[in-house]
Amino acid sequence: MKKVFITGANGMLGSHICRALLQQGYAVKAMCLKGAPTATINTLPIEVVFGDILDREFLLEAMKGCDYVIHVAAMTNVWPRRFPFLRRVNIEGTKNVVEVAEVLKIKRMVHVGSASSFNHGSMAQPGNENSLYQGWQHGMDYLDSKYEAQEMLVKKHNDAAFPVIIINPTFMIGAFDSGPSSGQLLINLYKGKLPGYTEGGKNFVCTKDVASAAVSALEHGKLGECYIAGNQNLSYKDFFSKASEVMHKPFKLKRMPMFLVLLVGILSSIAAKISGKKPKISYSIAKFSGLQQYFSAQKAHVELQMPHTPLEIGIQEALDWFKENGYI
Repeated sequence: MKKVFITGANGMLGSHICRALLQQGYAVKAMCLKGAPTATINTLPIEVVFGDILDREFLLEAMKGCDYVIHVAAMTNVWPRRFPFLRRVNIEGTKNVVEVAEVLKIKRMVHVGSASSFNHGSMAQPGNENSLYQGWQHGMDYLDSKYEAQEMLVKKHNDAAFPVIIINPTFMIGAFDSGPSSGQLLINLYKGKLPGYTEGGKNFVCTKDVASAAVSALEHGKLGECYIAGNQNLSYKDFFSKASEVMHKPFKLKRMPMFLVLLVGILSSIAAKISGKKPKISYSIAKFSGLQQYFSAQKAHVELQMPHTPLEIGIQEALDWFKENGYI
């Protein structure tokens, strides 16, 4: 039985990947950060180890005997915009995983990046894997670090034939979102805490579909290639309307003028710098909320046979999980 080492195994995507691996007959060795909760994977027939991707010696011991690696672990903080430790984790941590994979002669490494490492597009002309990165203009270490890690991996493949495939998820919705992360939007909508919607939009995808793409890449991905893992491009109005239908709640949100959203973002960011507390909406996120962040996932759907699960199912699975675990 082939064995897969997965970092960040207890997160929303990692928890789905563990299940997808088991369904495909792989043995799983799941790495979680020391002290991190593991409730999302506790019932699975897998081996769990605790460590840190910044600890190369730990990785060298933990990855022995594994055939493949799926590297999910990363910091996703978008505030503060500049965060040196985040860069260490996302870049140096990834380098450590690569170096150990080389030493142990791992057959393939699947790295989970971000669709934001490519430029987004409009509904008519969505971004794809050929769209050049423009995220530097936002001055956010999260965006830059994910892009720099991706560039490092592609260069490693081109220069030394390192066997890596990169999966670039869009905005994921699904169960096991213990943060919560992306699902906070659904929680706020369910509780009536959203003040309205902005003029922008995103590409949304069910988390379990991204997990399927990551597992498929172990056998079917083309080495050195990136795959945007997404599904449906929706304006925020259409997304919240769809989610409201799943919740059996009337859609009452109104569109908020961007000047007001940006003003709130500016004031919140100033208050956060004074208090040291994370803002509910930073100026950077306020700007993002007005963008059309649309992508095409055709490459992943064709080459990795990535599923097209209707977004309503992902929303329902997220809501069910939040209810079962006391979030709503």
